[in-house]
Amino acid sequence: MSTWISRRGLFAAASLVLLTGCLQAPEVGRRDGGPLRMPPETVAVAGRSVVIGGPEGYCVDRSGSRLRGDTAFVLLGSCASIAQDARAGAPLVPGVLMASVGADSGSGPAIGAAIDQLAQYLTTPAGRAALARDGRAESVQVLESLREDGALFIHLRDTSPDVVPGVAQDYWRGLFDVNRHLVTVSVVSFADEPMSADAGLATLRGFFARIRRETQQSVVQAKPARRPFFENFLN
Repeated sequence: MSTWISRRGLFAAASLVLLTGCLQAPEVGRRDGGPLRMPPETVAVAGRSVVIGGPEGYCVDRSGSRLRGDTAFVLLGSCASIAQDARAGAPLVPGVLMASVGADSGSGPAIGAAIDQLAQYLTTPAGRAALARDGRAESVQVLESLREDGALFIHLRDTSPDVVPGVAQDYWRGLFDVNRHLVTVSVVSFADEPMSADAGLATLRGFFARIRRETQQSVVQAKPARRPFFENFLN
């Protein structure tokens, strides 16, 4: 189970982006003229079976994401910061969003079918070790867990030392299924401007809803229009 719950690689990727400064706000006003080059708000991954997008003000940082193959990692930040243009817009509460999409599970069990067992497991030493950025159970405290619409939302405090400079210890994580793919999402705030618990949960809910909505719309659009039955007799 720890192979898909533990996402230390996500935080390593986020750390790299944070250190390069491309998600830092001071640069957003650098461009004062010319056409706006808006970064994408959504991206289709895992063979276009899952569409990742965040709440308003968040855009996809393609340079910090891994988008090819049946699995994917997607990093999202302030649209203005990624575009280096304040006109692109920004979320009300700054932060970094991450989504990890697992391989097609086929006929495997869905998160929603085992959500209570999963929530209980994540409070055990093995589960907390799987959640920890440094892999140590004592580094993680599960502050709260919620079950909503087939998803598990977890509020964590991770005191792992110096794994990801510049991010707050408290963050939210969500786990749910989309088109037989396990999707793990995280809402991480900056240490010098941390999100409140309510703001983090609201952002996580918006992230979850956007992914499901965009994926559903993509599936509907991909279906060919049904021909009227009488056309079969006219050709």
